[in-house]
Amino acid sequence: MKTKLLFSLLAFSLMVIAFSCGDDDDNNANNPCSTAYGTELQAEINALTAAAQAYSTNPTQANCIAYKNAAQAYVNALEPYGDCPELTGQLRADWEASLNAARASVAAIQC
Repeated sequence: MKTKLLFSLLAFSLMVIAFSCGDDDDNNANNPCSTAYGTELQAEINALTAAAQAYSTNPTQANCIAYKNAAQAYVNALEPYGDCPELTGQLRADWEASLNAARASVAAIQC
């Protein structure tokens, strides 16, 4: 389950990298057209990585809950990047499908 969630989140992240909205104002965090989301979401990425490592090392209920919460926080932080007006057609459909898959993966974590 952990591997499936991590794979889903990584695939989702790679898809986000693939689109560019043309607005280069990277100083505005949560700018929906930003292509620097990896930098802007570094805190969430670090928290998710730390929680995944803690849970894989010591699979307690507390670590599972922390892992699930960190994964949910990462998915929540990614959501605004789907509001870019230039994200249309198949890219929008792929974005929404990936975001829904990530949400489902997080919801499926049983602690």
